[in-house]
Amino acid sequence: MVGRWAASIDGERTMRPRNNSNVVLAASLVGAAVFIYAGIDKIRDPLQFADSIAAFAILPAVLINLLALSLPPFEIACGLLLPWRPTRRVGALAIAFISVVFFSALLSALARGLTLDCGCFGIGAPSRPRMWVELGLNVVLAGGSLLIYLRSIDRGAPAELQATPKITRRV
Repeated sequence: MVGRWAASIDGERTMRPRNNSNVVLAASLVGAAVFIYAGIDKIRDPLQFADSIAAFAILPAVLINLLALSLPPFEIACGLLLPWRPTRRVGALAIAFISVVFFSALLSALARGLTLDCGCFGIGAPSRPRMWVELGLNVVLAGGSLLIYLRSIDRGAPAELQATPKITRRV
């Protein structure tokens, strides 16, 4: 059986797909692990992370240290929001947003011919192939977190908020 029978607002039986809560939870745990690990790794050496940010040559020097000190706790907080159902959508949306920002920064650096270490997961030698891999990883993270966001709609909401009622004309 692909789905389960459920009654709609007007009492008509409709077929709904099974709840993918296990898939959403698994994706949430993976995303949480990635962002918590990345945040902790950046906190360990904020000076190196600030150097990685500066290598992108996007931000003014005044903002580099501020971003190097504030981004890791933000990543950890986003990762901590993902596993729990009440906060999952907020965490997923924040991760999708920050992944798009990371993607844009990496794409900008690649387009300008820069070869750098983005500082995403520790210190490494600057490498263009690694930059392409990290660009792809950001696409996967953004797509996965958008999927988590969309699939984490609260199923406990009142029926009028979940289903669109059929409009019937009275004769």
